Amino acid sequence: MTNWQTYRDLFPHLGEQIYLNHAAIAPMNLRAQQAILDFMAQRLGKNIEFWPDALENKSYFIERVAQLIHGFADKIAITANTSAGLNILANGLDWKRGDRILLIDFEFPSNVIPFLNLQRHGVEIDFVKNRDGIIAIDDILENIYPRTRLLSISFVEFLNGFRNDLKRIGEICREHDLIFSVDAIQGLGALQLDVQDCQIDFLACGGHKWLMWPQGLAFAYISPRIFDRLHPAQAGWMSLEVPFDFFNYRQPFSPTARRFESGGFSTISIQAATATLDMMLDIGIVQIEQKILSNSQFLIKKIGEMGLKLYTVPTPKHLSGIVTFFHPHAEKLFEYLKQNHITVSLREGKIRLSPHFYHNEGDLQQFLDVLSRFKNRN
Repeated sequence: MTNWQTYRDLFPHLGEQIYLNHAAIAPMNLRAQQAILDFMAQRLGKNIEFWPDALENKSYFIERVAQLIHGFADKIAITANTSAGLNILANGLDWKRGDRILLIDFEFPSNVIPFLNLQRHGVEIDFVKNRDGIIAIDDILENIYPRTRLLSISFVEFLNGFRNDLKRIGEICREHDLIFSVDAIQGLGALQLDVQDCQIDFLACGGHKWLMWPQGLAFAYISPRIFDRLHPAQAGWMSLEVPFDFFNYRQPFSPTARRFESGGFSTISIQAATATLDMMLDIGIVQIEQKILSNSQFLIKKIGEMGLKLYTVPTPKHLSGIVTFFHPHAEKLFEYLKQNHITVSLREGKIRLSPHFYHNEGDLQQFLDVLSRFKNRN
């Protein structure tokens, strides 16, 4: 049995506010803080020339990421954000005029703009239209054409928390010989994901939301199936097989995903992210998912009882950590919640909630109580 209070104690902001906005940016925790302090203590004088240790720390971090996604460590590259990761894919393939890419018209721009940018090469972009926030498998199938080469979709849609059926979509992509790309930022850290089971060819994920890493740290996963088809669109000294062989300019690229990393990386961010990732893996992603989905189900039930309309799809297989609902006075409610030290998101005129594993029903009930008071006032 998980002692959730032990982990709640690592989030001191709980004494000041109810933060229900992990789909935007996550708070830090005390383990991450200590990792940063330890790192700074070393860099202040004990270990100024820290680069060998930094490379070892990075290697360990990548191994833990591989464990999280059930992928291969040598196929994971460090990036700065999700967009940077998706640009590795978009700009690393050889495109021909008339090739097509299939996207969803309900995506955060990070999973659209890198591919739209390829239109200058004559690549055609097709969009699957959402059905009031639902991405239907039949609609995906109907938009696959003979020249379609790639499909990119989110693990979880950012606005309403719709969890896509990645396993079925992966099967469709293999059946049609498509590259299957996933933007995982709104799911990873909250939900289980197996890149091999879902037959994902490329995955990009920033860490500042559900993974609770510092902003500016992300990763990309490239499957063995497409690894050799992807060229480093941006290359630098760290892309090479032996980076410290400085004057050997013509040496080959690294045989690992490091070939997609052009230079240095945020060493301090990796310290904090590793501490947090270790914590989450120690808890267990299965347990974290169960806790988060339990929170979502609790909110869905209570919000429905208050007569408010959900934008989130409550079907269990499509449920995630995001719960979004309509409100006739959404902007006023957003400000009222803020005044009462409750942080949520106002997105497209709707209220979006995204509590994490360390929240309990007491936290959620505080939000519901403020929501009820607002209702009585208006």
